[in-house]
Amino acid sequence: MLVAAALGLLALSSPAVARPDPGVAPGPFSRPGPGITSGTGREVAEPAYISLLFSRSNWQAVSGADCSIVAPGARTLEQNAQDLADRGLSATALVVINRTAAADRTCFRGYTSQASWADLAHLRDSYGWSANSQGTAYRDMTVMTSDAERFAESAASLAPLAAHGFPRAWGSFAFANNKQESLSQAFVGRYFGFVRRYDSLRNSRAEATAAPYLMRTWSLNGGRCHNRALACYDMPVLNDRRSANVDLVRTYLNPEPGQWSVLQAYRLVEGTHGVIGDTYAWDCSSADWRDRWTSQPEISCRNSYLEMVDGRNLEAVVTDPTTIALAWGRVPVDYLGWPRP
Repeated sequence: MLVAAALGLLALSSPAVARPDPGVAPGPFSRPGPGITSGTGREVAEPAYISLLFSRSNWQAVSGADCSIVAPGARTLEQNAQDLADRGLSATALVVINRTAAADRTCFRGYTSQASWADLAHLRDSYGWSANSQGTAYRDMTVMTSDAERFAESAASLAPLAAHGFPRAWGSFAFANNKQESLSQAFVGRYFGFVRRYDSLRNSRAEATAAPYLMRTWSLNGGRCHNRALACYDMPVLNDRRSANVDLVRTYLNPEPGQWSVLQAYRLVEGTHGVIGDTYAWDCSSADWRDRWTSQPEISCRNSYLEMVDGRNLEAVVTDPTTIALAWGRVPVDYLGWPRP
């Protein structure tokens, strides 16, 4: 009954979504076939893959109860898209349905503004971005006691995504705050290609296409700097986070053929704002990534992020999780997306 209802809703919403030949995925991410082209244009039999994600489709780092404080160095999601487009790259926005308004950017808890459906459509149409699900209401699925609850939080998010022009959002599901256990993983795996779990290991076809279908993902954190001689080395930060080691992430973004690296960012900033001890502050001005810091774990320096991306394996195919699922033959049992492989 749940599946039938969801399929009915998808059918009602589908006229607004252009549907090319079922064997070809819509948009800039064409379905891979024999002889896939690498990031440098060379044909390869089994490429390396990279996916770049932006969590909860946060639009911009802000402050103030009504999100009215916006520092000049706080990058928008579109500015991040422009940075990637300059490199011939696109990303995937992870979407929380009930945090996404039709046209207005909403304020969430005073620390971020949220992209709207109009913003996401613009990112898709102008920059080739895709979208995957981060849930209907960002609820903890580990405390749910029925499949009806699990469906409402996970699979039910596919219909509104399809209705807003993202019928391929089934590629991955991101659990709220990374909270998951065997029951929630098994349920989500029925409807989505992969289930996101934070890890610093790369993905392989054999592991990712076997239950529980994990998409190991490096969650990019900001925080303290790495230079022991500076005050930012031991400054107070939530959960004692330290900014990601640029060299380690660059290594991670150099997968071998048949491997898949997934990097998830949140909100990017540049320049300087505030001072150590402020809740909304950063110093990204140094040419050395070891000297850079941010006051919040989910805020990262733009220059550090781009140094990581620019140090990637240039032969790797940078694409969305749905394309990986199609390439690796990972089709959910209770498939609600489109096109059907």
